[in-house]
Amino acid sequence: MPKIPELLAPAGSFAALEAAIEGGADAVYFGSSQFNARMRAGNFDDEEIERAIRLCRAYGVKSYITMNIRLFDRELNDALHLAKRLYETGADALIVADNGLAKEIKRALPDFEIHASTQLSGHTVSDAEALRHAGFSRMVCPREISRDDLHSLCKNSPVEIEMFVHGAYCVSFSGQCLMSAVMGGRSGNRGSCAQPCRQPYTLDGKKGYPVSLKDMCLAGHIEDIIASGVASLKLEGRQKPPEYVYGVTKTYRRLLEEGRSAAESEMEYLKQLFSRQGFADSYYTKKPANMLGVRTLEEYNASEKTVFEGLRRKVSADVKVEAIVGQPLKYTMSTPYDSITVCGDIVNAADAVAPMSEDDARACAAKLGNTPFVLQNFSLVSDENAFISRSMLNRLRRSACEAIEGKGKRNADSAFAEYRKPKADKSSAMVFTAEFAHPSQIPKEAEEFFEEIFLPVGRNKNHTPILPPVHFDLQKDCYPEGKRLMVNTTGQLYEAAKRGYTPVCSHRLNVFNSATSSVLKNMGCDWSVLSPELTAPQIRDISANEKTAIIYGRLPLMTLCRCAISDGGANCKKNGEGISRGEGNAFCKSEIIDRKGVSFPIISLPDCTNIVYNSVPFYMADKKKDLLAMGICRGHFIFSTETKEECRDIIRRYKEGLSAPDSMKFTRIQN
Repeated sequence: MPKIPELLAPAGSFAALEAAIEGGADAVYFGSSQFNARMRAGNFDDEEIERAIRLCRAYGVKSYITMNIRLFDRELNDALHLAKRLYETGADALIVADNGLAKEIKRALPDFEIHASTQLSGHTVSDAEALRHAGFSRMVCPREISRDDLHSLCKNSPVEIEMFVHGAYCVSFSGQCLMSAVMGGRSGNRGSCAQPCRQPYTLDGKKGYPVSLKDMCLAGHIEDIIASGVASLKLEGRQKPPEYVYGVTKTYRRLLEEGRSAAESEMEYLKQLFSRQGFADSYYTKKPANMLGVRTLEEYNASEKTVFEGLRRKVSADVKVEAIVGQPLKYTMSTPYDSITVCGDIVNAADAVAPMSEDDARACAAKLGNTPFVLQNFSLVSDENAFISRSMLNRLRRSACEAIEGKGKRNADSAFAEYRKPKADKSSAMVFTAEFAHPSQIPKEAEEFFEEIFLPVGRNKNHTPILPPVHFDLQKDCYPEGKRLMVNTTGQLYEAAKRGYTPVCSHRLNVFNSATSSVLKNMGCDWSVLSPELTAPQIRDISANEKTAIIYGRLPLMTLCRCAISDGGANCKKNGEGISRGEGNAFCKSEIIDRKGVSFPIISLPDCTNIVYNSVPFYMADKKKDLLAMGICRGHFIFSTETKEECRDIIRRYKEGLSAPDSMKFTRIQN
C-alpha cells in the first residue's frame, strides 16, 4: 500500500493556523511579515511566528515558513537573518522561490530544510535533479500537472514532490506571470499580485472573463493521487478565513484516512465553502476546456456560514513522576509525537509530613489548563518516605509542557556569516541579441545587427532555439542539433549543460539579484537575462560581469498552458499544433482587451502554449548612456507581433539611437 501523503494546509492568520490543526493537517504553511508571496494575508510577526511553531510542535504538526518571493540584492542579508531566526525558533522547513536566497541559506544554515516553491517553475525530473543539487529536498510541482505526468514525476524524482489539490488556479504558469506587476505595479513575484486575471476582457469580440479560471478540486481523484507516491497534498488559501481552512482540511483528512475519493455530497460541501462557478480538474485529466469561472453573488450568498469556534482538540499526554530520595525529581511527559524528561530539585525524605499520594500527584499533573495537552495516563514511582510538594510538581509540569512545545529550537552554527555581494567589472560597450516569435519576422538587417538570434524550438534550424517555457516530457527530441540553447528553468539549464550545450537563460528564470546570477553561472549558463521587473538602481546593484537586460519589446506577461484563443481546444482551428497549415505555418494569435480598451496580444507557441504580451513595448534606443551606466553589456530584444518591416525599422532606430516615433506608445526601464 502506498504511504498516505502529508496533508499541508494554509494559514494566513493565527485563527486559520488553529483551524488547520483542528481540521487534521499534518503540516501548515504560513508566512512572516516579510518576504512571502501572500503579503495581503494577515501573516505572523516574530512573536506570533514563535507561538505558531510551538503550537504546531505540540500537536505533531510540521511548520513550513514561506519565503517564496524574489529578492533584490539589498534584501538578501535581511532575508538571511530572518531564515536564521526561523531556524533557531524551530521551523521545520522554508519554502523558497529565489535561487540566490536558497544558495545563501544552504551556505549559512546547511541543515535547514528548504522546499522549492512552485514559483520556481519546476515541473520535470530534470528540474527536480537541478533543485536537489541546489540543496532542496522537495519540489512543489505546478497546478497544471496531469495524472500521467504526476505519476512519472513521483516515480523518477530524486526529491519529494508536493502538489496542489485544492484552491485557486493561477491562469499563468507559476513564476511566469508579470501581468500584475506591469498593469498596476503590484508584482506577483514579490508577493502582492492584484489578480488582473480576474477582471473582464474582450476576446474575439466576446466580453467575459477569458483568463479567470474556476478553482481546482482534485478531491475526486484522491485514490489515484495516493497511488502516485506524491509526498504532500497542498491546500491553497492563505487569504481565506479560518472556516474555509477548517472545512477543506477536515474533508481531505477524512478522504486520506479512508483512502477514497470524494462523494458527491462532499464535493457539494466543498463548493459551499468556496468556488468560482464550480470546480475544475481539467489539467489533471488533460481536458482543459470548460475551465472559466468567476465568483458569483449567488455563490457568495449560498456559501457555508458556520463559524470556526477555535482549537478544541487536545493532545493526550502520559506522565510519569519518579521521586527517589537523594536524586533529582524526574517528570517525564510523553505525547504521540514526542517525549521529554525534566528534572527538579533533589528529593528529600519526608519527616513529619505525610508523603504525597498518587491521586494528589495525578491531580497536579492533570492541571494542564490552556495548554494543548490533556492527561491520559499517570504513574508515580516513589520511595515511601519521599517528599514531593505541589509546587515542585507544578513547576515541572510547566517546564515539561514548554519543553515539548519548544523542542525544535536550535542554535545556528557560530560560523553563520552574512551575504557578501561579489564584485564585477563595469561595461563600456554593448552587444545586442534578439528573440523572434516566428522566422517570417526576421529581416536581413537582423543578421548583421544581432550577435545572436533566438527562435522557438521547431520553428527554424538556422538560429539558436528557445526551449518551451513549459514541457513536462523533456526528451532528446526537444534538444535539437547545435551547441547553444535558450532555457527557461533550472532543470532545462541543468539538462542542457549535462548534454554539452552552452545554454543561456531567459528572463523566465527571474534573476533579481547577484546571488541568483552567480548560481546560474555556476550551473553552466553563458549569460542570463535579468528580470524585466528591475528598476535602474536595482540593475546597478547587481554584480555580474555580463549583465543582459531586455531593452526592446513587449514583455511576455502570462504563460498559459490552456489555450485561451481556442477555449482550451474546444474551438481550435489550427489542428492543435499552434500553427495554421493553410497560412504558411503562421502562429495563432489573438488579443484580450481590458475595460479601458487596452489590447494585450496573445500568440501561440508550436505546442499551443499561449503567451500574453504587454500592450506596449520597452523602448530604450535613445538611452544607451543610461544603459551603460547600469552596467548593461548586452541588450536583448523581444519581437512578438511586429512585422518584418517593423522589425527593420526598430533595428534602424537602435543603430542610430533615435527616439521612438510619435505614434508609438512605449514603456522604459524605470529609474
